Amino acid sequence: MAIIRVPGPPPEAFRKNRPISDLIKSQIRHFQHLEQKLRLDLPTKFSPHDLTTEDAASRYIAEMTAALRDQSAAAPQTTAPIRVPRPQRRDNTPALRAIPKPLRQPQQIDLAASASAKKPRTKKRAPANSAKKKRP
Repeated sequence: MAIIRVPGPPPEAFRKNRPISDLIKSQIRHFQHLEQKLRLDLPTKFSPHDLTTEDAASRYIAEMTAALRDQSAAAPQTTAPIRVPRPQRRDNTPALRAIPKPLRQPQQIDLAASASAKKPRTKKRAPANSAKKKRP
């Protein structure tokens, strides 16, 4: 199997003072919601107004990720019981009884069309005698 080497990001890809993108803003909003819901105490207190640059956002995301990992490691690992559905009984009825009835009877459809037959349209042609007059 061939090994595919993926180069790392270039050093200029991360600029500390660059404003954060909409994707990072939405990620921060999700983390702030989790922080309030789970009542996490982070070592550094971040206010939403401080999280405007990539540097501040990366520090907040790193602390939130560590706090969430610590909380999930401390939580007891319980597994939900697996419910196995009962097998359905085989249908032992004769084949004629097993044929399903149609779900819906076909209905007649009334169309809004005229009942009288129309004559087919013929192409209008100019009479042969009246040729176009040429202008001098």
